[in-house]
Amino acid sequence: MTEATPQQDAVANADRAVPVETYHGADGQAVRPCTPAAVTHRHLRMLDLRPGANVLEIGTGSGYSAALMDHIVGPQGQVTTVDIDSKLTERAEKLYAEHGYSVRAVTADGLLGYPAQAPYDRILVGTTPPAIPDAWLQQLKPDGSLISGVRIADLPGAYAIAHVTVDEHHLPQQVVVHHGGYTPMVAPRPAPSVSRAVDPGRPEFELILLGADQTRTAAALLTALRDRPHTIQGLVVGDDYFHFKNWLIAAGPQGLLEAVHDEGVGIGVGMRTADGSAHAAIATDELIIADAPDSPALERLQSLIGQWLDEGALRTHELGAKLSCDDGTWRASVSRL
Repeated sequence: MTEATPQQDAVANADRAVPVETYHGADGQAVRPCTPAAVTHRHLRMLDLRPGANVLEIGTGSGYSAALMDHIVGPQGQVTTVDIDSKLTERAEKLYAEHGYSVRAVTADGLLGYPAQAPYDRILVGTTPPAIPDAWLQQLKPDGSLISGVRIADLPGAYAIAHVTVDEHHLPQQVVVHHGGYTPMVAPRPAPSVSRAVDPGRPEFELILLGADQTRTAAALLTALRDRPHTIQGLVVGDDYFHFKNWLIAAGPQGLLEAVHDEGVGIGVGMRTADGSAHAAIATDELIIADAPDSPALERLQSLIGQWLDEGALRTHELGAKLSCDDGTWRASVSRL
């Protein structure tokens, strides 16, 4: 049996000491959305918190994660949690006082970080910003690390978790992207780099094609999926779907798209053939859906699935990842190694 590391023990000990029901509510409905405790534990292990650390949390939520971190960093450490919603920070502050935690709860705009207590050893962001503000990196100590929700493409479902370590100049030193995601910090706006088509009779049935000014093509692809659906048992099953989806985003094939279909939400490819006809195929976590059994889009999608499998069915964290600076913010992207 493999021995537990001290860090794993620290999170496990904190889990035993901090009852999740106190913060999430006995029925799990106290704060919505509420990050599952198992996800919080996983990200705290990734952060590698140590006694005495100075930690910033952006997105107070239920208050549970900051209580766990306070337990881990101990009396010589400090945890500050920031949220723009005063109801959340006031609720958390009362819980911390009641249960003996010294977390500092602040109502403020998390996009600015919290310079008053900087520099930080670790920053945990329990939400997905439009892009990572440079202020967060500047408020980290050299070799400090940040975990944040990120977008890795302009497709609606392209959410992931980035783990970023900075160098002595507060620039990204190491970036690893994991599958998963947090609720957006602000309502996402339609990206100008995609084209969207919606079924007038069923607004929930839509298709988003990566590429600007292709609305007519997107509409034709949506019609093809809607009117000529052909489904087969998927080659991508369960949790593997998310890893395949992120690999496909990294591969960036022409005609990359996402679609919401009666059979599920999926990612895939679309194309027009020489005769002008539209073809589309998507993979969901259970099925592959295409416009026809002999669809060239289906053939292309199956080829891509085969390529992913041949490369070892790469997990999201095995992809290449980087942050690129854009007007004072950092955008995450993934690539095939």
